[in-house]
Amino acid sequence: MQAPVSRTAHETHDVPPIPIWQSAATQCALCAGRRREYLFVVGSVRMMRCHECGLISRSGADASNAPSFLLDVDSAAAIRALLPPGRILQIVNQRGALSSADGREFVTVELRDHATALESAEAQLFDGAFVNGAVEHVADPGALLRRVRTAVRRGGAIVVVAGAQDLLRLRNDQLPAHAFTPATLLRLAHVAGLRTDSCGLLERSLDARSADERVASVARLSRLTRMFSALLHRPVQVSSGLLAVRGIVAEPRQRPKLSIIMPVFNEARTFLETFQRVHQASIAGVEREVIVVESNSTDGSREMVRSIENLPGVRVLYEDRPAGKGHAVRAGIAVADGDILLVQDADSEYDVGDYDIVLEPLLRLSTTFVLGSRHMGGRTWKVRQFANARLLAAVMNLAHQFFTALVNWLYDAEMRDPTTMYKVFRRESIHGIRFRRNRFDFDFELVCKLLRRGHIPVEVPINYRSRSYAEGKKVRIFRDPITWLRTIIASRFESFLLP
Repeated sequence: MQAPVSRTAHETHDVPPIPIWQSAATQCALCAGRRREYLFVVGSVRMMRCHECGLISRSGADASNAPSFLLDVDSAAAIRALLPPGRILQIVNQRGALSSADGREFVTVELRDHATALESAEAQLFDGAFVNGAVEHVADPGALLRRVRTAVRRGGAIVVVAGAQDLLRLRNDQLPAHAFTPATLLRLAHVAGLRTDSCGLLERSLDARSADERVASVARLSRLTRMFSALLHRPVQVSSGLLAVRGIVAEPRQRPKLSIIMPVFNEARTFLETFQRVHQASIAGVEREVIVVESNSTDGSREMVRSIENLPGVRVLYEDRPAGKGHAVRAGIAVADGDILLVQDADSEYDVGDYDIVLEPLLRLSTTFVLGSRHMGGRTWKVRQFANARLLAAVMNLAHQFFTALVNWLYDAEMRDPTTMYKVFRRESIHGIRFRRNRFDFDFELVCKLLRRGHIPVEVPINYRSRSYAEGKKVRIFRDPITWLRTIIASRFESFLLP
């Protein structure tokens, strides 16, 4: 797996002013921005990144003749699962077409002929479409996808596949015209007027050979992966090197919707105050819902939750018994209707005033996953500061450093604060992921599996005030770390996508 690396906010926010001498010819093919930064050069080809949306594009040599991706068995099966039955349009370049089977009739159009073929075709003629690598090779990928959208009936699905390979390992003649990330591929689908519901890396078997040399790579930690597979007696999946987004031909929402998921168990001292701050928070241009999941508290919290269940924009789920924070969050995710999901504890450790900073990168589609880091900004360490239990605080801080280092090593990441409560992500990023953990180990499971799916977290600074055990902290120092360790290791190697 070519693992993702987290980026801090300043890498995407601080940009120089637009030079007035730059012409329209330098505009980004995705967002029309004119601010570019140089990445690297191979031969006569320069790779540049747009400051506005992050799209990586090449200059110099023409990439229009680059072939589509040859698909291995696992990747082809995953793509078929995303497509509806019926008549499917597929856009390919020279190769990479799927054959008709399983109730699907594939009609192949070569990329060089797509404009003429689609303009002469009857509108809404197809039940779905598959675009294999073509968006990487055209000057205007948005125009290509809009033509495809016109040919698909309302409610039909369009699956777009792009490479997620390491560009530095490609030869000069293999570099695409555009290199996409999950965020830029989602933006492309939105530019084409699609309502997206899934985005991430495709997976393949560790033993399956990639059919395309451009995405063929040795799986990181392959020996450990094989050992884990042998111990479990089940196949282990690794990254296929291909990124896929699925969009529906339907009108997108006029305004994005935010789902705030608030698990509640024995939080009578802080629930009402925290809920009121959340419910009254002002978030410009965003619809929202608050989903409160109450886990049969014994301190009066359930009665407090009943007092707010009829407020506008509030949904309440009542669990019969406490099954853990992770179980409650998973229950909230299952019913959430938002484009963006945010987890909000019912205590007073985090500042609701930070919503704007954690939401901003997601609202402008510069990323698909945000971590509100307690270790950025003026103060570099804001985890545990117990006035009357300094030794316990030191132990917990050291444990935090250990688990953060372990996650970064196993997943080849550079995160500062994977255990922060403020984990905010696009709904498309978790589509198809199987979550299993029920306690505080769900925090690690969520981060680890999003990393494996190819979603790179952007970390932004937030405010934080730790509460002590006397104030209601529920993490158990002799129990939970064992589950964290097990979850971090298992999430790295286990198959995690729903069949």
